[in-house]
Amino acid sequence: MTVMEMIRSATTGHDATRQRPEVRAAGVGAATAAAGWCVTVLLVVLAGLAVPRATASFGDVLGSGSLLWLVLGGGRLHVGEGVLALTPLLGTLLLVLLARWGARRGLPDESDPRVQGAWVGGYALFGLVAALVGLLSPATPGWTSLPVPLVVVPVLGLLLARGLPEPVAERWASAPLALRRGLRPGAKGAATLVGMGSLLVVVATAIHLGRVGHIQSELEAGFFGGLLLVLLQLLLLPNLGIWALSFAAGPGVATAGGAMTTWSGAEAGLLPMVPVLAAQPQPGDLPWVTRLLVLLPVVVGVLVARWALREVPRLAPTQAKLAAVATAVLVAAVGVAVLDGLGGGSIGAVRLSDLGAPALPLMLVLLLELGLGALAVLARDWWVLRR
Repeated sequence: MTVMEMIRSATTGHDATRQRPEVRAAGVGAATAAAGWCVTVLLVVLAGLAVPRATASFGDVLGSGSLLWLVLGGGRLHVGEGVLALTPLLGTLLLVLLARWGARRGLPDESDPRVQGAWVGGYALFGLVAALVGLLSPATPGWTSLPVPLVVVPVLGLLLARGLPEPVAERWASAPLALRRGLRPGAKGAATLVGMGSLLVVVATAIHLGRVGHIQSELEAGFFGGLLLVLLQLLLLPNLGIWALSFAAGPGVATAGGAMTTWSGAEAGLLPMVPVLAAQPQPGDLPWVTRLLVLLPVVVGVLVARWALREVPRLAPTQAKLAAVATAVLVAAVGVAVLDGLGGGSIGAVRLSDLGAPALPLMLVLLLELGLGALAVLARDWWVLRR
């Protein structure tokens, strides 16, 4: 049964079920969650059974696949004394889009809050069963993190499918005008920053493809295992993009054991066996041109200001334009920091417990650099109108 057939089958059924829309909605929600779970588990099972010299039992592999589905949604895992808190952001986005499709396909156009709540409840109930299946693996789910993959993900999908509930929409209509004008440009700015960082990762990987391929081959994961490893690295591309953005903006990136990679140079440190990480700069000093990467967030600041000014009437007061642009810059910087926090940066204990970009310093630096670009656009706009 394909993913689409699984969700479609939950939308048709016995007449008695049709008379109870909440029950039907809960079934559709559970089927939506099951669709994403089945795809994830299937890939892990194929990889686990095909890896040469693998010793894990089928139960271990099944439990690991179930936990991976939770991780893709933003869940955390406890592995021994360490915590796995590295959520592939692209995987989270795919699960949200799947939830959006399931809500659009399975819920009536004019569904009331009770039906929508039943849909979210069905999704969460299946997710709880998946978490229990995950106990078959050596790792255990972080129970306090489960609301993210079990509730936040389906709620985001539902909002994308149905829009804001009427009471929330009315409150949003009365929100400060600067916030309403700056939210969309700021969100576009955050996405642009992550995309720009991801492009840096792709370029670095292409330059150091030999090193990346060597690490990939050393893992001896087999065909399906190697395919799953490549897929996971693709799902991690936005995470790595935020790390690259932090390097470009100035705060740098932590590898392991306190080792940092900044404009001035890269320190030696233990790296996880993730092939794409071999593309980062080798230990030692970096050329001065590396500092020019700081211009990238400044350029994004220019774009954010231009997008924000489109939301404001051309002849509006300068204060109104400044408020909209400042809000957009703030949303962009905070958005990147939130994504960095969701993506996490821990894949174990001790030296691997803190990897990646520091969220708070990155946000503060982005506020400054985006602000510089935005200020230049505001100054030009003021000068043109003054003439």
